[in-house]
Amino acid sequence: MMVLAVLVVLLSYQPVFTLCYGLQPIQTAPRSEMEIFLHGLLTPYQHHSVGGACFFGPSSSVWWQGTHLRKGFHPIRMCSGVSACLAMQPTEETKCELIVVIVKGGVYQQMLHLSLVSYWSSRAVHVFVWENSMPLDSDEQIASSVLSFGIVRVLLIHVSSTAQQTRIRFPILFQRTSIPVNPSEALHWLASFNQIADLHGFRYNTLYYLLIPNLYRHDGIFGGPDYRFLQTVLLRQNATHSWFYHHSDDIRFNTSDLAIADRSRLETRRVTFSLNRLLQTDANSMEKLYLNTFDGMCVLVPRKPLRTFILKLWQPFSQYLWYAVLSIVMLAILGNLTMPRVFVVNYILALLFGSKSVDYRLKAFDRTILSTLDTLLFLLKEAYTAKIITYMIQSKYEPELETLVQLAASGPPLLLSTGDYASVNESLRNISGLRIEFRKTFSTLTTNWREYFLPTFAHVIPCSYGRALVGSHAMYEQDAPKFYILREKLLIQPEAFTFPLNSPFINRIRFFVQSLWESGIYGSWFSEDYYTQDRTPTLDEVLKFENLASLFYVLLIGCAVALVVFGIEHSVAFVRQRVKMKRLVQVPKSYIPKGIFKKKAAGKKKIRTKFLC
Repeated sequence: MMVLAVLVVLLSYQPVFTLCYGLQPIQTAPRSEMEIFLHGLLTPYQHHSVGGACFFGPSSSVWWQGTHLRKGFHPIRMCSGVSACLAMQPTEETKCELIVVIVKGGVYQQMLHLSLVSYWSSRAVHVFVWENSMPLDSDEQIASSVLSFGIVRVLLIHVSSTAQQTRIRFPILFQRTSIPVNPSEALHWLASFNQIADLHGFRYNTLYYLLIPNLYRHDGIFGGPDYRFLQTVLLRQNATHSWFYHHSDDIRFNTSDLAIADRSRLETRRVTFSLNRLLQTDANSMEKLYLNTFDGMCVLVPRKPLRTFILKLWQPFSQYLWYAVLSIVMLAILGNLTMPRVFVVNYILALLFGSKSVDYRLKAFDRTILSTLDTLLFLLKEAYTAKIITYMIQSKYEPELETLVQLAASGPPLLLSTGDYASVNESLRNISGLRIEFRKTFSTLTTNWREYFLPTFAHVIPCSYGRALVGSHAMYEQDAPKFYILREKLLIQPEAFTFPLNSPFINRIRFFVQSLWESGIYGSWFSEDYYTQDRTPTLDEVLKFENLASLFYVLLIGCAVALVVFGIEHSVAFVRQRVKMKRLVQVPKSYIPKGIFKKKAAGKKKIRTKFLC
């Protein structure tokens, strides 16, 4: 009876079992448009991405659950609230490459909290989703907020769960607008559209001041290789540019140190990027684009004019002129010894100076000594005249200092700004006796280097800028103060352009730097720069010691030629006289009238007296 009762009960429930557990196909709910789009967007980051996908928002969203649970897709990191996201402990895994964010409130506030998460990266693809709500920000506000965090790959999605509708918009960030796109277009533009290639007139803001090494302002016109690079970047990106300047009475940046002002403006993103290659920065607030070059901080020291005039009157002429004077003396002595009845010095004086000694009361040797002294006096007079003229035209200075120890011992005080002191303190604190004063003024767009670098102080300056300034034409102007660079450097560091943290421009400008540097254009800009060209003025030709030496070489050659000609003439006259005498000897005496020999003897005496002393 019991078995029969059980069979009756089972047969009565058989239709129910057949209805519930029959071999019928399982009916799954169709995927929504949002799930299909996210599946196509997330698939590349599931198996072929290092960083993976991250989801920030409530996990109860139906479209998100349907997306990441299908086919075993799981995001690498997922958190619901701000506190939960911040509590995520960092691991050795890389940062996110795709970030899906459910926006609650304003985009800027949402990103402000999201940027504090250790896994977040500005270089990731960002998908902002508004679920059953509309954005509180306009397209312009969204673009500004996104760019301020360095995000350039972004999509905007509006999901309506009640109407089962999904709208996708693609923002063109630098036009401050967005356009509606379908899912296939969204994936295409997200992968291929370069937001940084065309900035649509976006304005670069650059802080200018005097000590930027490769940016100069000459006669009111900007120049230098970095300025030409900036112009190239603006042209290639279709951007504009604006210089602005810091004032020490600015309540936001109350400082006279422009390096501090530059760092502050970078952190607040009022500066697009800094051209100051030696800017000291914090890695937690800024990032750098290194240029594979090195520079440093040097000391610009004023020159001291040499006050002792007599010390510069040394070596009036070269030793070769002393040899010339000695040869003249020896020539006069030899002439007096070989021809004692002929005053040779008169001929030498006539050849050299166009005059002769008229004092016949002295002996020949005494007059030789006097002529030698006259020659020396002439040489000294001309040499010292040239020396005085050169001294009056070319200012002479004391020897240059080489080390900081020498600067501390005999140099002027060192003028520093507060920012420079922080960077060079390690090099200065071990120098005893070095006088340091802090700068209370700052440079403006109208400040001249003569006003900024006072000649009563030594100044800390970038080495490249200092070398360009010292070698420039402006340093050699008549009324310009004269400086030189101390050989010992205070600091050596790599050069880099500085950007705000997560700047969207750093990758594009890195591309420009590499392209221009590898092609040699950057190097040609350095060689063609105004300050690298040698414009040292040459003095007018004055009588120099080399000129005097060459002059007396010419006189010596002329003297030798004159002596040779004189010897030839004397020889010719002597030979002619001997020929006449021989002819007279050959004539018979009977044909010679009486008294002719007396006249000849008188004539010989007259001829001989012409050559006597």
